[in-house]
Amino acid sequence: MQPLPDRNDIAAFFDFDETLLAIDSASVGFKVLKEQGYLSRGFMLKMVFVLMMFKSGLFSEQQLAQSFLTFYKGRRLQTFIDSAEEFFQNYLKPNYAPKVIERLHWHQSQGHHTVLLSGSIAYYLTPVTRDLGIDHLLCTYLEVSPNGILTGRSQGPVCVGDNKVEQAEELAEQLDVDLSESYAYGNSRLDIPILAKVGHPVMVNPSKALLNYGAKQQWEML
Repeated sequence: MQPLPDRNDIAAFFDFDETLLAIDSASVGFKVLKEQGYLSRGFMLKMVFVLMMFKSGLFSEQQLAQSFLTFYKGRRLQTFIDSAEEFFQNYLKPNYAPKVIERLHWHQSQGHHTVLLSGSIAYYLTPVTRDLGIDHLLCTYLEVSPNGILTGRSQGPVCVGDNKVEQAEELAEQLDVDLSESYAYGNSRLDIPILAKVGHPVMVNPSKALLNYGAKQQWEML
């Protein structure tokens, strides 16, 4: 990409799973938790059912995400914070998507605000933002009871779909960012709302549904 004048009223929003990261972090995370004996057979059967309902259109993305979060109920947040760095080093950092990382560095060189915008959970995204020097993290936070135990719910809405757009708009207002001049990167149909909100949407290894939609809009593709 050609250099442009330094612009601090422009932001670049990056989805995480299968965009900035070449794999799906949730799938890897649950695989690790299963190996560590955290996942019960009952929870796994429940999630198979929930995924079937989601794929058939009977569950929303919010319902799917909230169902996954029930795994955390009754556990301590600090347990997951303590293991986050090891998980990042072993499973996330080795799977960065090189071309998207290249774009991230380009935006940083232009003085753009960089934003990790993901439905994934804060405790394991924090090492990513630190490692890559990303300015802002918009994601899902776990609700914690006063005694430090997780409730199995999110603190506020899960950062997916239209809520991604709302969080991006709020941040843009705070930073005086022009969304019509800004960029967004995503890989699936679930990213269409945020991609459609910016002036420079970029599809990353897009799903069939996103490719079909984005091709009609003449969106850029990596």
